[in-house]
Parts: sequence; structure tokens; C-alpha cells
Amino acid sequence: MPPSPLTGHITLVTGASSGIGEGVAEALATHGATVVAAARRQDRLEQLVERLRPNGATAIPYALDITNATNVAQCITDVVERYGRIDSVVNCAGIMLSARTAQATVADWQRMFDTNVLGLMAVSHAAFAVMRKQRSGHIVNISSVSARLANPGSPGYAATKSAVNTFSESLRKEGAPENVRVTVISPGIVKTEIFDHLADAATRERFKRMLEGMTPLTPADVAAAVIFALTQPAHVSISEIVLRPTEEIE
Repeated sequence: MPPSPLTGHITLVTGASSGIGEGVAEALATHGATVVAAARRQDRLEQLVERLRPNGATAIPYALDITNATNVAQCITDVVERYGRIDSVVNCAGIMLSARTAQATVADWQRMFDTNVLGLMAVSHAAFAVMRKQRSGHIVNISSVSARLANPGSPGYAATKSAVNTFSESLRKEGAPENVRVTVISPGIVKTEIFDHLADAATRERFKRMLEGMTPLTPADVAAAVIFALTQPAHVSISEIVLRPTEEIE
């Protein structure tokens, strides 16, 4: 059996302690990549690594708060010092504190922008500097269909994901002459614990009804899209992948 195209690939996955990030980290490691699994919850990362190790996968935990730019820069430095390069970054870390504007708080909006936008930008900024010098690399940013279709109940979250898309497209154009690719993955409803953080009862009920009316995506489904983008030939850049549950209409 031929080796996977990702054998020996060095990747950093943020938000790897749960949800989409955990699914992406697991899939990449299973496909032969060396995964630096980063998140704030060190205990969850250790559990992930222990689960992967018996199957011969290579993953290491890295405690990281992406809202701290100094820690982010140190993380990228540590990865490069350990492995000599960084081939990709998959920005999965994010929070969804959805609520209608009247029930939302500015503090929750601030938290979402600090993580979903500025944290993602900090990781991309540090990784992009290395990738330009290497003249190779791939940044994958997990966005959402909410960036395209903002619905009542999630104006702040939708705004953060729209910002991710805009930032990513600008970064893609800057990276193209340096052989650095940028991909946005925009999933619809994915069954994760992110729905546990919804801020008000009306929004929780709305998402509950949507989940009951369909078979949602899984983190593994999103991970498959990430792997597709990362395994394209060097001359092929996948700018964006939008994936939804078949039954999702909104």
C-alpha cells in the first residue's frame, strides 16, 4: 500500500481538544501527518494523544491560548525548532455564543472576536512568516455557512465568520506569490459541544429543532474536507469548501 500524501507532514491544529479540531487532528494523524494538537485544555489533549498512539499515529499535545499573541508566536517557534518546518496550520479553535441582539452582551461579542477572528489571525500571522521563508505552506481556516447567510439569533457569531472569510481571501492573495496556499472550510451544522454554549433559550431551542430535523455533519466530515484541500498537488489551491447536511436549508 503506498504511503499517504500526508506522511511526514508537519501540522498545527488549534482547538484540538474537542469538536471539529479534535476530529481534524485525529484524521490528519491517522493519515500519517505529525500533528501538534493545540488547545487550552491540556487534559483533553493528553487523552487525544493517548487514543491515537496505539495506532502508530504521531501527535503531541501543546497547551495554547490563541488569544495570547505571545504564546501563539512561541508555539510556532517551538514547532519549527522541533521539526525544522511547518507544512500547515488548521485553525479550528472557535466559540459560538449566539443570541439575538437584544439578549446578547457586548462581552460575549468581544470574546468571540478575540478567539474566532483575532486568535485565528495571530496564528496565521506567525505561521505565514515561516511559510514565506520556506516558500511553501498551507493555512486552513474553519469558517461557517453563517458567514454567507446570517440568521436571527447569531449576528455576532456570523460577523466573526464573515471576518474570517475576508481575512483568508486577502491572505490567499498575499501568499500566492510565495507558494503559500490558504483554504476556507465553511461547514453547516456540525454535531459538537459548541451548542452547549448558546447564550439564550430561544436560540438554543432554534438549533435544537434544526438538529432534530436532520442528520448533522460530524467532525470527521469536516476533517475529510481538510484532508482533501491539503492533499492537492502544489499547483492546485482550493480556496473554499462549503459543506452542509443534505437536509439543511437555512
